[in-house]
Amino acid sequence: MKLQTKLLIFLVSMALLVGGLIIFLSQRSVHTILLEEVAKRGLLRTKDLPAATVSGFQIQSETVILPILQASLKKTGAIYAIALDPRGRVLGHTNVIETGKVYDDPVTRDALRSDQPGYREMTVDGQTVVDVFLPVWSVRQATTEEEFLLLGGRELKETTRLGTLRLGLPTSEILETENRIKNQIFWMMTISGVVVVSASVVFIRKILWRVRSLVEGTEKISRGEYGALVPIRSKDELGVLSQSFNRMSEDLAMAHEHLENEVKLRTQELESVVYTISHDLKSPVVSMQGMASILMEDYRDRLDEKGKHYLQRVIANANYMEEMIIDLLALSRIGRAHNAPEPAEVRSVIEKILDLHQERFAEKGIKVIVDPTLPQFTFDRTQMTALFQNLITNAAKFIGNQPRPRIEIGGEESGEWVQFYVKDNGIGIDPEYHGKVFGVFQRLKDMEVEGTGVGLSIVKKVIDLAQGKIWIESAKGEGAAFFVRFPKTEKIP
Repeated sequence: MKLQTKLLIFLVSMALLVGGLIIFLSQRSVHTILLEEVAKRGLLRTKDLPAATVSGFQIQSETVILPILQASLKKTGAIYAIALDPRGRVLGHTNVIETGKVYDDPVTRDALRSDQPGYREMTVDGQTVVDVFLPVWSVRQATTEEEFLLLGGRELKETTRLGTLRLGLPTSEILETENRIKNQIFWMMTISGVVVVSASVVFIRKILWRVRSLVEGTEKISRGEYGALVPIRSKDELGVLSQSFNRMSEDLAMAHEHLENEVKLRTQELESVVYTISHDLKSPVVSMQGMASILMEDYRDRLDEKGKHYLQRVIANANYMEEMIIDLLALSRIGRAHNAPEPAEVRSVIEKILDLHQERFAEKGIKVIVDPTLPQFTFDRTQMTALFQNLITNAAKFIGNQPRPRIEIGGEESGEWVQFYVKDNGIGIDPEYHGKVFGVFQRLKDMEVEGTGVGLSIVKKVIDLAQGKIWIESAKGEGAAFFVRFPKTEKIP
């Protein structure tokens, strides 16, 4: 999953979570405020009710209290009104069948204990109401001047709790208002959330675009494009990171250039040494080979079998030495020649190689199969010939004693690459030696074959100079497949 998708999922999740929390808390706050407003309006409309019912509470008369309660229903829009004595017994109820009952529910107990008017939300017969409760107190008045002076005023303090009035105010109106407010909040939060998420997506894409430029720069360096730079858009942390990346890339390019120059210099020196030594060795070896051949021809009758054997060994070793010198000279020349690449018809190169070794393949009974759809590409014809000749002859050398020996040659184009393969059903190569066979003078010990062990080194050097790749797919006793891959260049029209 891409980073942009992860950030978008996180952002949407957080927006939904925060939006839902805000809607929930807003709904609770609106609900509480509306309940308070209903309770306050109810209390204001019934502020005279406790005083009007004092006499009824004092004599505990339903006949006196009930008309006042019924009148309060019309005045406040309540669905019920109750008069309770201090013990919770119903002195009067707009539903007359409740008169005389004793209420002991939590709401009633809280109302009887409270010294101040209050309210509480509750459900009655499936309907949500605001239950407003009002304490009723006895009031005494001074009747004489002595009592007025003694008590400190015309009206005495409320000292005796006569009972409690309760009214059930309906909430249908506030619930409708609450739903309208909730819908408005929902739509506002939705629109705000969409705007915030959209703006955040744009911001994230802008940030990720800058991160992507760093990733692309890193990929360029991994492909060998040392010195690749990324744009610096700002002076924030990403800008500082881009500056550091550019400095690192420039330093890496300089270090790579210096290292390449050193490698080229050392390689040239090594190739010069190999070339010089090989060239200087060739003359004495050829001379020794010639002298040994003359000796064998002119003095054959004077030599016994042991002498002939030793002389043949000298000639064979001189021939081997000459082959090795020729191979080393060929290896040292790879990359030294600066021939312009020419369009190389791969099939033509391979057919010439097969024609050259036709007798050798016929002697071993090797069947060579060439893919008719070989790709074409621009490459140095000489180096291509050296590459395929060594791969094909190497396959023939290690074909073993197969009853039906076979060599397959094919290729394909893929993206920016051209790929070829040479497969055989010979003795195979143990995976342990896949990386070693490309070294100079490295040869398999499983069977004695002709050659100097330089052929695959020549193949590897050709591939490396072309910035290509070579690998083996093989197991011991299961044949071998050599794959070579070149960067695709201009195709032949």
